Amino acid sequence: MATLELVKKTVAKVTHSNESDINPETLLKDIKADSLDWVQIMVGIENVLDIEIDTEKMKEMTSIGDLVKYLDDFKK
Repeated sequence: MATLELVKKTVAKVTHSNESDINPETLLKDIKADSLDWVQIMVGIENVLDIEIDTEKMKEMTSIGDLVKYLDDFKK
């Protein structure tokens, strides 16, 4: 599964939104998610990719595209 598709699927599942509404330009602040939702999103991605997301790096990200790039770089 492509990283973008994984992120879209995870965010949509946790926030009960449509995957089609999520794209690389979507700002993280515009996603209707509280702090618990973000923990669930991060844990879901971590479990699938078998990684640990750096929460400090996560705070620096502003868009879905930033998150996807971070994950793609991490997997290399």
